[in-house]
Amino acid sequence: MALASLCLLVVPTLALGHAELDTANPADKSTVPPPSEVVMTFTEALDPSASSIKLADAGGAIVAQGSTVDSTNTKTMRLELAELAPGNYSVRWTTKSTEDGDIARGTTTFTVIAPTPPPSVAPSATVASSASPSVASPASPSPSPSPSPSGGTGTSTSSTDVLIPIVVALIVLAALGAWLLRDRGRRVG
Repeated sequence: MALASLCLLVVPTLALGHAELDTANPADKSTVPPPSEVVMTFTEALDPSASSIKLADAGGAIVAQGSTVDSTNTKTMRLELAELAPGNYSVRWTTKSTEDGDIARGTTTFTVIAPTPPPSVAPSATVASSASPSVASPASPSPSPSPSPSGGTGTSTSSTDVLIPIVVALIVLAALGAWLLRDRGRRVG
């Protein structure tokens, strides 16, 4: 019975003896702007002399190789990349475990999209830069609000702007109510 229990503990350990892929960046089947590197983390420490990453384009041609195992974390391998054109890529990895010497292989894929262009300069800034120095730029904020036709401060909405129509409406309603009551009083009497 003790031998059977020992076998149950040892067999799963032997089956998991490979340095298998744990995480990948870019992630498998992801769509990304052009990455500067591929970073892969494995479940066991890697033998740098027998572990590698190769990047292939959609046609199968190798476009990057020469990966390195991180000296501070031997479970991590990196592949530096030049600017990649938009398209589909395959990451082919091979690992050799330092724990048991087992070799594992695998492939992940990702798609590169065109990089997002930086925000463009507003057209008004271009016009302002070509204007003569004595003319104020229309895009630049004025130091104080311009006066409104009513002589106010030019603020967009204030409490007085809202209250004036309400007060006028109440006065009109009061006048209309007084006129109707006075007219009604003449008919009755």
